[in-house]
Amino acid sequence: MSASLDRTSRQSAILEVLRSSSVQTQAQLASELRRRRINATQATISRDLRQLRVARVPAPEGLRYLPPTQDADSEARLAAALASQLKSLEVVGPFVVLRTLPGAAPIVASAVDGLALEDVAGSVAGDDTVFVLTRTNSGAKAVGRYLQAAQARGATWS
Repeated sequence: MSASLDRTSRQSAILEVLRSSSVQTQAQLASELRRRRINATQATISRDLRQLRVARVPAPEGLRYLPPTQDADSEARLAAALASQLKSLEVVGPFVVLRTLPGAAPIVASAVDGLALEDVAGSVAGDDTVFVLTRTNSGAKAVGRYLQAAQARGATWS
């Protein structure tokens, strides 16, 4: 097997594990991978989780890893990410500025991008700030209201 194929197989296995069970730590994920005869270091797993855009979100059992999803699950992923990571939201012209906990901006931006909202032209994430550019000022207000409502939904689930 080539290195690329190994990585692809390992990342596919990671997604299967995350979709089939609640994984709270990288050590738990490494153990699940070993049961599938896949050995990976913590550094490799950490890199894979970043490349796969996996979020760590609150759940009834504590924090858990949530793989990227489509459609209805994208709303739940966004709500969970906003409820656990968002500190503030401000609409400024055609922008929605999201302030997050340190290191959480990429998770929040990925969740916003995963919805493919019509008013959103794109987003840029730093460490603790996300700029969401909308097509119009009124679009920014609508996206801001939508994200605030999603945050409130997520807070009631966590």
